[in-house]
Amino acid sequence: MKCVIIGAGASGIAAAINIKRKYPNDEVIIIEHSDRPLRKILATGNGRCNLGNAKFDIKKYNHPELMGLFSYNDYIEYVESYGFKTKTIGDLVYPYSESAQTVRNQMLKELEKLNVKINLEEDFIDYKVKPNGVEIKTNKAIYQADKLIVATGGKSTKGLGNDGKIYEILKSHGYTIAPLRPGLVPIKTKENTKLVDGLRIKANVTLLENSKQIFNEDGEVLFKKDGLSGIVIFNASNYIKNPQNKYEIVLNLLPDFNGELQRNHQQFLDKSKFLEEYFAPKLAQYLSDRISDKNYVKDLQNLKFTFKDFYDYENSQITIGGVQISDMNPNFESKKEPNVYFLGELLDMHGPCGGYNLTWAFICGQKLMS
Repeated sequence: MKCVIIGAGASGIAAAINIKRKYPNDEVIIIEHSDRPLRKILATGNGRCNLGNAKFDIKKYNHPELMGLFSYNDYIEYVESYGFKTKTIGDLVYPYSESAQTVRNQMLKELEKLNVKINLEEDFIDYKVKPNGVEIKTNKAIYQADKLIVATGGKSTKGLGNDGKIYEILKSHGYTIAPLRPGLVPIKTKENTKLVDGLRIKANVTLLENSKQIFNEDGEVLFKKDGLSGIVIFNASNYIKNPQNKYEIVLNLLPDFNGELQRNHQQFLDKSKFLEEYFAPKLAQYLSDRISDKNYVKDLQNLKFTFKDFYDYENSQITIGGVQISDMNPNFESKKEPNVYFLGELLDMHGPCGGYNLTWAFICGQKLMS
């Protein structure tokens, strides 16, 4: 059997390794449009490569049913089979070296050992399903294969993924593409934040949709010149599904400041003195204009920002939307076209920060054709 895989990202390479381990005599070719495989993986976890989450919860995916009989322990054993050890820091799983380069190097070594060929700087143009397989056309060649596996990734971070042309190709083949937008992305707000650009603060973050709470999480918020960022904001962004609605991000900057603690600080009758005691000077200056003189503690626990827009794909970690799950079989084969498979970020499947999306990419490769 001959398999052609489009895309040398995590899911594409995991698929190649999985196929060759199961069927060592099969021919597997990976076609990649850029000049290097696994580029995006080098950026994950700030270069440390967050592989998974010790408190993994499938309910955090938008389509948890796709994880099937997922076993976290089996998953860790699976990624370590690429040739590196892992360790857990807090709830997050990293390679023991805490280097994404280790993961990349070991996966590429495994490909070499299994005799998988990667054709770099080759652009996928289209494909045609035939009675005896699939014909794949690129800018350099035409391939005849038994199986086509499309794992191009999404539109996020164009230099590390694809440019979105794949979605138009798939639409021409009759696939329904769930609405696309940047995911795990900073949020632009209507409120001016230029004064505190670059400042970070820990907060409890609540997202309201039409005044109803839909998300709550503790984390570090990074102020940008025109909005909010940080992992907790990235996670909140995934819940903004209908920008036509009114969304508000509520920061509690004093999450532990209540009850007896609050009564003990009634001596701070002056707002300015209180802000000086508890916040960095520039942030105190900004907050002074946003909160009242009398109810400043309550205001600091309910500092509201109004959603204006998402940052663009270049600033996002993932693409939300993609090939609809209803078009796929459990083994990722298309229901519309035999011998055609779709994996990873290309599908309408996403999770929060903390290793969830890389876990999904690897699981796709592991479960392919099973």
